[in-house]
Amino acid sequence: MVGEVLGERYKILSKLGSGGMAEVYKAHCQILNRTVAIKVLRPQFASNEEFVERFRREAQAAAGLSHPNIVSIYDVGKDEERYYIVMEYVRGTSLKEAIRRSGHLPPQRAARIAWQILAALQHAHENGIVHRDIKPHNVMVTSDERVKVTDFGIARALSASTLTDTGTIIGTVNYFSPEQARGEAVEAQSDIYSSGVVLYEMLTGTVPFRGESPISIALQHLETSVTPPTELNATIPGGLERIVLKALEKNPSRRYQDARHMMRALEPYAFPGNDYDTINDDIHMDGDTTLTDLTAQVLSSPSDPGADMEETQVRRKPKNSNRRRTVFVTLFLVLALLALAAGIIFMLPEWLYVEEVRVPDFTGKTLEEAEILAGKAHVRLDSPDKRYDETIPANRVVSQRPAAYERVKMNSKVTLVVSLGKEIVEMPDLLGMDLREALLELERLELEPGAQSRDYSDEVEANKVASQSPAAGVQVEKGSMVEIVLSDGPEPLLVTIQDFRGMNMAQAESLLTVSGLVKGRVTEEVREGAEPGIIVSQWPEPGQLVTLGSAVDFVVGKGQDTSSLLDAITPISSLVTIVVPPGTDLQEVKIRINDYYGERDYYVGMHTPGERIEKQINAWGRKMRIRVYIGGVLYRDESVPKG
Repeated sequence: MVGEVLGERYKILSKLGSGGMAEVYKAHCQILNRTVAIKVLRPQFASNEEFVERFRREAQAAAGLSHPNIVSIYDVGKDEERYYIVMEYVRGTSLKEAIRRSGHLPPQRAARIAWQILAALQHAHENGIVHRDIKPHNVMVTSDERVKVTDFGIARALSASTLTDTGTIIGTVNYFSPEQARGEAVEAQSDIYSSGVVLYEMLTGTVPFRGESPISIALQHLETSVTPPTELNATIPGGLERIVLKALEKNPSRRYQDARHMMRALEPYAFPGNDYDTINDDIHMDGDTTLTDLTAQVLSSPSDPGADMEETQVRRKPKNSNRRRTVFVTLFLVLALLALAAGIIFMLPEWLYVEEVRVPDFTGKTLEEAEILAGKAHVRLDSPDKRYDETIPANRVVSQRPAAYERVKMNSKVTLVVSLGKEIVEMPDLLGMDLREALLELERLELEPGAQSRDYSDEVEANKVASQSPAAGVQVEKGSMVEIVLSDGPEPLLVTIQDFRGMNMAQAESLLTVSGLVKGRVTEEVREGAEPGIIVSQWPEPGQLVTLGSAVDFVVGKGQDTSSLLDAITPISSLVTIVVPPGTDLQEVKIRINDYYGERDYYVGMHTPGERIEKQINAWGRKMRIRVYIGGVLYRDESVPKG
């Protein structure tokens, strides 16, 4: 975006940083001729109504705050599909960077910075806003030690509904309050706790709790006692340590109840000797005066000479003048006040009484149905929170606060949590992955593997994913089924076996080369009427389809030897045992023999996998060849006798 102009006014100069939902740029306002910072919502969130609404709330909440310790909001706008906030550009460094450079800060400096953070928070709390994400990264420190608290991006008005019912915990885990870790309602005391964590880090150089995972750190906020800061830095005053530990109490009721109380506790360490010279006079809380200021004013303010003169004049009046009038007026005023008080006491219960009603059960209802139900029950619906839910359909109520049938004052607010349906994920691109990689990727995104099949592919190598359904990039619900097709490599070319019978081997070899086939085993046999060297049979048989490059076996005629005529009456036998291998439910088993009388099928039958077959083969001649085919594939080839 560098070089672009937003809203025909703000020219982007450089990128300052980025957060979870927005990017921050340094820009120049061409109308007012000043440098500003602009927070721009990330493009992937601009189409999400929930994110846009949260971004808009950030601007509205922060723009209502005006305090020297809070970064000012100047403008809010939209340029095409880009939402942005224009804010004060702070020249300085983040508190996180200051701690990193120094290791830890001197106690007085740490107390002064914490005092200014609390001043900003007190102003925000008085205006109904809880920051929810106080951490050193969101605190800027200028060269003159002025503190600026920024990023009220996840703040929510105290009077509005919180995000805790949605199951979404807002904040950074190292600076969580225990109630944030539990997902409970977040009040001003949560900011006090986070400020205590920041002060702890400034004094010691480390956060109170560390762990290998966010969950382990959150559990420590809930259960583990804080290591006293003085064990890590012995220079910390004992009183300052007690302030830190009080702010870090796990029970909110035992912490400082507002930022002002913690500020007063910090003042002796932040401003020893009532030294406010380094902090400008405008760092106060909406006209409120701290305890130290008040004490100084009482000790230093001169007496009012006008009051002394008036007192002198009163003394000079005659003691008995107007005495009767004074007594009468006093008596009248006392009686009038008594009458007024009696009337107020009599009418007060009626004025204060508000009728109670029962909260309806909104669960499972649509927002439109809930509005009608709320009107009939005389309660008001607050802005709903939204979350993904595996069981409740989209746009229906998941839960509510207060609970159903609870008694509340008429016109009380009810907060609803509305389902967004099942969480949506983007289908990954599985093309080219092996099956294990694809299944792991689906598991990571909580998608379910569906039917798996195989097909030929010219583009994808064998055993890799060739296609998928749904396609990559499609938005689907978590738990959706994904079908995968694995590649068998390029589709093989098929060749029809020709009839080579009656040819000599030279002719057959020439034709094999042209057809893309190769010569297999060649066997000579004496056949009645067969010419020597002429092909009398072949395998595969003519007309069968085979893959390119397959071998063809031949039997050629052999000249008849008169001495072999005795073979015609010489018996030969052999026992053939076969165990049908795994395969389809029924497979063809064929036993083919070749003896003195030539080649023929001796046995053909259908059998199931695992079945045992025993056949006694009886033939003629001094030698016999036995070949077994299962499902058309040569399974065994042997000669009897062997050798």
